[in-house]
Amino acid sequence: MATTAITRRDIVALGTYRQGREEYLRKMIAYKKNRRIKLNPDISLLFENRNTVLFQIQELVNSEDLEDANEIQEYIDIYAPMIPEAGQLSATLFIEKDDQEKLTEMLVQLKGIEHHLTLVVEGEKVAAVFEEEHDDREFTTSVHYLKFPLTNTAYERLVEGDASTLDVHVVLGHPNLQADVKLSPEMIASLAKDLHP
Repeated sequence: MATTAITRRDIVALGTYRQGREEYLRKMIAYKKNRRIKLNPDISLLFENRNTVLFQIQELVNSEDLEDANEIQEYIDIYAPMIPEAGQLSATLFIEKDDQEKLTEMLVQLKGIEHHLTLVVEGEKVAAVFEEEHDDREFTTSVHYLKFPLTNTAYERLVEGDASTLDVHVVLGHPNLQADVKLSPEMIASLAKDLHP
């Protein structure tokens, strides 16, 4: 999938978008099923690409009734960095709890999470690079934007390998929380498309 930038022309006019929004939502929910994993009941990782980012911008435009071109461009500029560049995968990490007090406790416990997330492709480890680090405070944030800058070996295996047999995991190795989730063949195939030029 080409990682072409999102421009103002890609944003569907508000009235038109709302007419077809229900169908678009259904399609995006189905699309994201093969791009989202649960590291535990409270932590999920969504692999982002141009489609998911465009959807997020379009939904923000819808929810805020935006029609001003400059305001829409501001959102495009804010979210554009979430689109993966060549040779990398992009993701958003969510830490979510309904109980605000328990969420606050969890964010304290998971301080430094940005140093402990890895993508493992057939044994090749790729450390996540987070947009922000929070070493200067006693808690982390509930939403993190990150990239996996693939090694040549990991890239070649994802692009050229057979998704049905590839062994790909996301591993969280934080001292207070560990998780190891194997990606499904469907997810691996979806991510491989992000890497194709």
